[in-house]
Amino acid sequence: MRRAIVLLALAAASFPVAAEPVVLKFNSPAPPPSFLHAGAFNPWAKNVTEASGGTLKVEMYYGGTLGGFNVTYDRVLDGVADIGFILTALAKGKFRQQDVAALPFESKSSLAAATALWKIYEKGVTTGEFDAVKPLGIWTFPNSAVNSREPVKSLADLKGRKVTVSNPIAGRTVVALGGGPVAMAPSDVYQALSRGLADMALMPFTGVATFKIDDVAKHHVDVALGADSAVVFMNRKKWDSLPPQAKGAIDKYSYLPFSETLGKAADAEWARSRGSLKDVSELSGAEEARWKKLVEPVAQQWARETPNGAKVLESFRAEIKAFEASHKGK
Repeated sequence: MRRAIVLLALAAASFPVAAEPVVLKFNSPAPPPSFLHAGAFNPWAKNVTEASGGTLKVEMYYGGTLGGFNVTYDRVLDGVADIGFILTALAKGKFRQQDVAALPFESKSSLAAATALWKIYEKGVTTGEFDAVKPLGIWTFPNSAVNSREPVKSLADLKGRKVTVSNPIAGRTVVALGGGPVAMAPSDVYQALSRGLADMALMPFTGVATFKIDDVAKHHVDVALGADSAVVFMNRKKWDSLPPQAKGAIDKYSYLPFSETLGKAADAEWARSRGSLKDVSELSGAEEARWKKLVEPVAQQWARETPNGAKVLESFRAEIKAFEASHKGK
């Protein structure tokens, strides 16, 4: 009997023991109901886990569980999280070149901007900003629009008006158009408008819906006044330590395809949000041309002040032009 037990133990020991999967903690500071989770992050995590052949498990953490927007870049660097999502403007100046998408009138959709941002990275134009992390997807949120307490039909309606903005480029854009920027977090805009501390808000329609801005700003102008860029990125040292099959799974579902998925998700949410608003107008061709002319110095200043800014802007515009040509009529 004892001999049989010994033989069984030896036989069991001869079979290889499967290694435990590497767990990658994905921190998303966005609130749990965000369209990004169901529309992009969760499917990506599921696909990568399944394609890894048991070598990898991606665990999602929502609502800033492992760190909010302002600290997620550092949390990924120090290993608290392995993968993170942030607005690039919140990385303490690390991703200044990605702000090219925040310039007014540069792109018409999140998908176009996502494609352009990834391709200029892939071609080496912005690669230097990602020395410490590995980008898995780059995209933008929808363009900001004008959301006003009173109708806006021309530049005269902006002159001297107080307009809320959330970043310096938006502030410069408002100044160029004759308004007075008031910097504040999106969560404070509702009170500012309702109390008359501001007349208008520069905010994408997705934000208008989220923060119920349409309760106090009933008039909306659909005009492409710049988008917030964002990135999903991974600790580069963690990436280097992964087994080949795990890397292959991430490769399969990331990069340009993932960027496009994120751009499409943002565009779908924009369309849904726009459709919920009652009074949405667009500028005439002549009026839009006037606005574009006035904001040209905003892009010129950005190009001068940003490392390799002129090259980044030129490359981004070339990729947007190529995208529009390839999607003409679609």
